[in-house]
Amino acid sequence: MLHTDILTANEFIGIDAVRGDVCISIYLPTTPVTRNTEGDRILFKNLSNDAIEQLKSAKTNKRKVALVETQLTELHEDQRYWAYLADGLAVFVTPKEMRTFRLPIAPNADVQVSDRFHVKPLVPLLAFPGTCFVLALSQGATRFIEVSSSLAQVVKVDGLPKNMSDAVKRQLPRDRAPARRLQGGEGMKVLTGQYCRMIDRALRPILSGLNTPLILATVKELAAIYQAHNSYPHLMPTVITGNPEKRTERKLAEEARDIAARYSRKVVSERLRLVRDGANNDLSSTDLAQIARAAVRGQVGTLLIDVNASCPGTIDPGSGRIATANRSSATTYDVLDELVGLTVRARGEVLPMKGKALANGSSVAAIFRYRS
Repeated sequence: MLHTDILTANEFIGIDAVRGDVCISIYLPTTPVTRNTEGDRILFKNLSNDAIEQLKSAKTNKRKVALVETQLTELHEDQRYWAYLADGLAVFVTPKEMRTFRLPIAPNADVQVSDRFHVKPLVPLLAFPGTCFVLALSQGATRFIEVSSSLAQVVKVDGLPKNMSDAVKRQLPRDRAPARRLQGGEGMKVLTGQYCRMIDRALRPILSGLNTPLILATVKELAAIYQAHNSYPHLMPTVITGNPEKRTERKLAEEARDIAARYSRKVVSERLRLVRDGANNDLSSTDLAQIARAAVRGQVGTLLIDVNASCPGTIDPGSGRIATANRSSATTYDVLDELVGLTVRARGEVLPMKGKALANGSSVAAIFRYRS
């Protein structure tokens, strides 16, 4: 499996809830190729130095600065850690503790020092996992492939049959159909069903608890049979059609990424339509001030946000009133970050959108659970 850390909604809430006078957030793109990670360590060191300089410039307590610097140095020098990375890295540090997340996406290199953590770059992972699985399925071969934004690798799965012949040989007695049924087209259909059930059983321990899309790569007839026996709720309806034995992992990954990206765009497009449709009956808004007031009340059911935009300032926790600032600091933060946190804590949905997705150019939009 790829070396990623799954970010759950509860973990996000825990990170977002941290408050203190020293909260450092570091993001950087990384490479999962072990022999090329030295550049990642250098970039991390530079970002760490930037964070320490910001703390010193703000005349932060020297003991707290030293505690932060020690943790950052220890991570930088942990060569084993840097040997097992993914496409990106998020590091959250206070004087008391450090948390790291290896990400399946590549964020922009950034360091933020404030009274809370900078969480907006994690929004794409709240909405979509950033990885997907491909089940390359044919009578002659079975491959289970994990796909990230930069890599595709076959995952070894205990109990996964190598091919249909292997599945038939390994059938338990209770799975065997009477011999008189295993003839002609009907017999082949029964054997194929057994093959698909065995694959589904083998994948359950790996897929349990995940929301990662699973994409089938197979011929039309076999796809229909597997879909009938599948128990994983996140099997995508779109299939990479054709015999997958003729495609490399790299080629399958390219097609899978395109399917996953189209699905993400479809979800965002549907929510943007709801934003437009709800504007006339006060069930949606693209006005930042109105959204902030709604967010503190737990009224926002869906928040769409441009993760590359920012709005330094504060939100009054009682009224939701925004006070803007020239830049983020120990007494201010990114208001858009706070909107994300408020929405997730209220168990709302947060989705990333492009800055030009809305006609008025707003960097944020919301669908409300009820009218004000």
